[in-house]
Amino acid sequence: MHGDGKLPRPWLAALLVVSSAAWADAGTLDAGTGEPFVRRTRELMHTRVAIALPWSMDAAAREAAFTEAFAVFEAIEVRLNEWKPDSPLSRVNAGAGGKPVEAPADVCDVVSLALDGARKTGGLFDPTWAALKDVWRFGSDETGEVPSDEALAKVCPLVNWKAVELEPLTKPTTERACTIRLAKLGMRLGLGGVVKGWGVDQVVKRLRAKGLADFFVQAGGDLYLAGKNGDRPWRAGIRDPRGPLEQTVARLEVGDTAFSTSGDYEHFFLKDGVRYHHLIDPRTCRPATTSISATVLAKTAVDAEFLTKAVFILGPKEGGKLAEKLGAQVVVITPDEAVHASKALEGRLVTWKNR
Repeated sequence: MHGDGKLPRPWLAALLVVSSAAWADAGTLDAGTGEPFVRRTRELMHTRVAIALPWSMDAAAREAAFTEAFAVFEAIEVRLNEWKPDSPLSRVNAGAGGKPVEAPADVCDVVSLALDGARKTGGLFDPTWAALKDVWRFGSDETGEVPSDEALAKVCPLVNWKAVELEPLTKPTTERACTIRLAKLGMRLGLGGVVKGWGVDQVVKRLRAKGLADFFVQAGGDLYLAGKNGDRPWRAGIRDPRGPLEQTVARLEVGDTAFSTSGDYEHFFLKDGVRYHHLIDPRTCRPATTSISATVLAKTAVDAEFLTKAVFILGPKEGGKLAEKLGAQVVVITPDEAVHASKALEGRLVTWKNR
């Protein structure tokens, strides 16, 4: 679905389960009983970005808010994309093993947050995962390949967030704010595991600065639900990782909360009955096997996004402890399709599939 329009209650019931898996990552939203919202969507950053603002806003102010919000994600696609050879981030990667490379403020900010996420998770979230992108290729079952032990042994030492050196400049500008050095030749930074959350947080700040209290911002599986949906909290659903696109396994009410889901159904291939997916354990450089879906509720979308990767790798028990330590809550689905949730969600989480 594309475009924009006035959102009646029935529309919101299927908000996040439209045409693509990326759009459905965070689940579904049920409608409230208050005034409708205006939603706009765009395909950016290889996913679907959606923003909903109150219908009651002045039309011109609402239009300006949409334009400003989408501009944040447009800039991310150009400047923080490791797949674009002329992006500032690609220039940092091209200098791996050499001298420090000057980087603009937005790249410095996101890399700094990514390194902070790596510290908080003990390296389970690692922005240098991109050294593996030519080894693991998650296409179709026909094109996906399992790398050899030798290939992994060669590149796995390059996945090391501690070998990233970031130094702020004494006189920063928008285009020159820090230097970044990747210590080893062949290292690469990939910010896909945190940059969507950063974009969501940037848009939330801008909308709040305009005095808005009730809205939502979503980029793929990363979502921030602000205020309420009419006269009640927003309702967010968690997708069934082994069911149809529209099917959910749990629901909870949320407000002023970031909500991020990572699942092994997003990018994967099957070989000899084994599912190989993009959620890589940096300790082994192989797909993690403890979970099939991990959802994190946190104060910011950046926190939620990097924590989903760590929680997915650790599983419900240890992942839940890590999230609780960092002030977040989790819902983890294990390979037996059992649903595990933080104690803090008791009484809030409704689940209808717990095998």
